[in-house]
Amino acid sequence: MPTLRLLTGAPGAGKSTLIAHLTAYPLVAVDFDELIEPIGELLGVDVRYSAASRVWPGYNKLWVEIVALLLRGDRPVLVMCPLAPGEWRRAASAASAAVPEAAAWARLDCSDADRRARLAARGWDDGRIEDAVEDAAELRRVVDREFTTSGRSANATAAALAEWAIG
Repeated sequence: MPTLRLLTGAPGAGKSTLIAHLTAYPLVAVDFDELIEPIGELLGVDVRYSAASRVWPGYNKLWVEIVALLLRGDRPVLVMCPLAPGEWRRAASAASAAVPEAAAWARLDCSDADRRARLAARGWDDGRIEDAVEDAAELRRVVDREFTTSGRSANATAAALAEWAIG
């Protein structure tokens, strides 16, 4: 079975930006954000907001099922998600598909100043931005391995991530 690497990161870290830069490497890279709009349309709720928290467990479980399908191939799989390891384990235990229990975790991060600037540029209000900063602080406590996007190009970050994901 190919290796599974899980890359968590709070909003603004750069997960969605990196996806295009990872296509140059022999791995499968997916980002939870890639299904936000189709799932939102299907469910009639925008899963990015806390008002949709009731559907988050199902959304996470769906991603576990998708990852299990991707692991049928012969390439390493890198999943970029906003989850902490415990949230992933809960989703994996609820899913019908089997995913490796020994998946390695890392965290995509940036400085809080960069995060605030990036999210403000997206039009986020101060409350949502501070929630993202708090999410980043929590992820720093639970996932030690870090890849930073502050002061680093997307290509350089993607190269480092690909090296880790491919092994």
